[in-house]
Amino acid sequence: MNLPHWQSTALALLGFMAGLALHLRWHPLRRHLSDAWDFVRLRPAWVVWVAAATLLASILGDARAVAYSQVQLGQWREVSLPLTHDAAAHLARLPHVFLHPWPLACLMPVVLAILTIRIWRWPYRYGERRPVLEQKIALLVITIIGFGWLALEGVTLRRMLPEGAESVKLGLRYVFTALAAAGLQVWLVRFVMAWEKPQATEADHDATAALEHTFARWQGVACLAGFNLLWMSWRQWQMSTPQSIGGWLWIELLLVFAALPLAVAATPAHFLHQGAAALRIMMRSAVSLLLLAITALALFILAHYTAAMGQALSADSSIWRVLVLPLSALVLAMLDCWLLLTALLIMLRHGFPRSPSA
Repeated sequence: MNLPHWQSTALALLGFMAGLALHLRWHPLRRHLSDAWDFVRLRPAWVVWVAAATLLASILGDARAVAYSQVQLGQWREVSLPLTHDAAAHLARLPHVFLHPWPLACLMPVVLAILTIRIWRWPYRYGERRPVLEQKIALLVITIIGFGWLALEGVTLRRMLPEGAESVKLGLRYVFTALAAAGLQVWLVRFVMAWEKPQATEADHDATAALEHTFARWQGVACLAGFNLLWMSWRQWQMSTPQSIGGWLWIELLLVFAALPLAVAATPAHFLHQGAAALRIMMRSAVSLLLLAITALALFILAHYTAAMGQALSADSSIWRVLVLPLSALVLAMLDCWLLLTALLIMLRHGFPRSPSA
């Protein structure tokens, strides 16, 4: 039976989606998937925030997707490997980056200023031990550097900077972007922990309580930001050499340490001990996370292919492009929130034999 290209593609996508629907209906992790979906359904603003951050990052050139033509998308054998790589990279980065941290990182100097003031006023409130004078001074210096970096970013909007100042600006941008990614991820874990096992009767204060717990773990967040800098640098190198094997090793590294933000948020200890705790969590949750990864990879391949096809079909029409881009961002944001929350619930429930301490 000879069908037009668009009909065969539509039938293939419909069959794929029908198979996924049946797969999710009898999925062994359907309880975790259902609980995570309830979380997302009750907080639709989260999906909008993630989609808006994705669009903003794509406009500013930080997260531009590879554009495929209709002819390329019609060649399944040629496009399957790049789409699988993109979906796997998206899946691997998800446990480490909830929202696209740029340009949200511009808020980090303000957050650091609040943290510095609170630590100087209430030194016993944020940490098991009282911060020493050197730590307080280091926080103050980093905060001042942060506002200086914001000034450089502001000057760039009006005129070009000298080469040296531009290099300093880009270096500081990477540092504060990594710090923002770490802080957001630890805050998200604490928020999910408060939702799953509430310690207060009023859920409206969960976000504020999660922020306080994140402040209390500021040293672990700083170490996590250092880890983020490592894989972000590796990612930049891999993007400059896309055919290298480093891309797949980068994905494997992020998957192995997927539980590191959760360990920082749930385990008040030294960062090395938190790294060991993250590996223990991964070993205890390995089977469930593998089952989730198979489902998530299929969903992301479908979402990336559909988004690429929508962009290819609307390439010649600016009106349709304006409609397709936000819709694609919303769908991908919904999948991100749902699958990330599912992974967090799995690691929290399987990774800790007992209830994690606050």
